Amino acid sequence: MSVIKWELLKIFKQKSLYFIGIFLFGWFTFIAFDIENTDISRQVYQKWEGPITTEKLAQAEKVTADINEDISAERILDERKSVEYSVVENIALSQSIASQNKERTADLEKLISEATISGDTALANKLELQKEMYNDVKIDKISYYTGPQEALDFVNVFGLILTGIFLLIGLSGIYSNEAASGVENYILSTKNGRVVTMRAKLWAAFIFTTVVVLVWEAFNLITKTIIYGTKGWDLPIQYSSKYFASPYSLTFTEYHLIQMGLHLLAALAFAGMIVVISTLSKSTVISFFVSGLLFGIPLLASSLMNNGTLWLNKVMKFTLTNVMKVEDLFMNFISVNMFGYPVLAPYVGIVVTVVILTLSMFLARLLILKKQIA
Repeated sequence: MSVIKWELLKIFKQKSLYFIGIFLFGWFTFIAFDIENTDISRQVYQKWEGPITTEKLAQAEKVTADINEDISAERILDERKSVEYSVVENIALSQSIASQNKERTADLEKLISEATISGDTALANKLELQKEMYNDVKIDKISYYTGPQEALDFVNVFGLILTGIFLLIGLSGIYSNEAASGVENYILSTKNGRVVTMRAKLWAAFIFTTVVVLVWEAFNLITKTIIYGTKGWDLPIQYSSKYFASPYSLTFTEYHLIQMGLHLLAALAFAGMIVVISTLSKSTVISFFVSGLLFGIPLLASSLMNNGTLWLNKVMKFTLTNVMKVEDLFMNFISVNMFGYPVLAPYVGIVVTVVILTLSMFLARLLILKKQIA
C-alpha cells in the first residue's frame, strides 16, 4: 500500500495537472454560465409537465395554430411564447417519434418474414431484436429536460477532453521518468521489486483515472443543476436530438449511469495502455505523443469517414476513444453477429474494453520482467 501511495504522490505532484485543470475548468465554467436566465423556460414547462394526454395534445395543437398565426402576421413573439412554442414542438416530436417507431416496426416485420422465408436466421434474429427494442420505446410525458440533455453532452465532448488530457499529462511519464532519472536500474535490480513496482504503478494509474472522472462528473452535475434544475431526468433519451432514432428504452438517468460506467471502464483501459507505452519508452515526450495519437486518431478518422467506408466506420466505433465517448454506441441500432445471434454495440464495447484492459495489465507485468538493467 505504501508503494501505491508513493506512486500516487508522484502523479499528483505534477504542477502541469493543476495549471491545465484551472484553465480548463475555468473555461468550462464560463461556457456553462454564459447563457440567458432559464427561469421563464422552467415556469412554462411546469404548466405542461406530466403525462401527454389527449387533452394536452389538443391544447398543444391550439397553441401551435395561434403562434403560427402570429408568425404569419409577422408579430414578434415574447420570450414566454417562444418557450411555449418549444414545448408544443417537443410534444409534437414525441408523437412523431412514436409514429416513426410504429412504421419502423411494421417495415421490420416484413423484412423478418422475408429473412425467415429465405432461411437467413442471423438476419431474422437481428431484425427481431431491433423490432422488440423499438416497440419498447415509450415517449408519453413531457418536462423541462435541458439539464440532463446538457449533462449527457458534457460527457461526449468536455468529459472526453478532460479525461484524455489529464491521463496523457498525468500518466505518460509514469515509467519513462524512471528510465530518464536512472531509478529504473534500482527497480530492475530485484525480480520481486519489478512486479511490486509495476503493480503499484497500475493501481496508481487506475485510482488517478477514477479521481479524474469523478471530479469532472461532480463539476458537470453541480453546474447543470444550478443552471437548469433537476427536472427531466425521468424522460426518455429520445428527446435529445442525438438519440432521436435510438432503439434503447432508457431515461436520461438510466442512460447517464450507463454512460459514465462505460466511460470510466474505457478510461481505465486507456490508462493501462499509457502505462504499457511508458514502460516501452525511455522518453516521456515520446510516450505522450504515441498515447496522444492512439487517443486522437479514432476521433479524426471518424470525422473523415464517408459512406464508402461503412465497415471501417463500424470498426472505429469500438476503439477505446469512441467507447469512452459512448454516444455512438447508442444513437442507432448497431449489432455484431455472433454465431447467428446479434450482440448489441454497448456489449461489444464492454468486451473490447475489458480485453484491452486485461492485455495492458498482462503486458505491463511481462515487460517489466523482461527488461534488462542498462
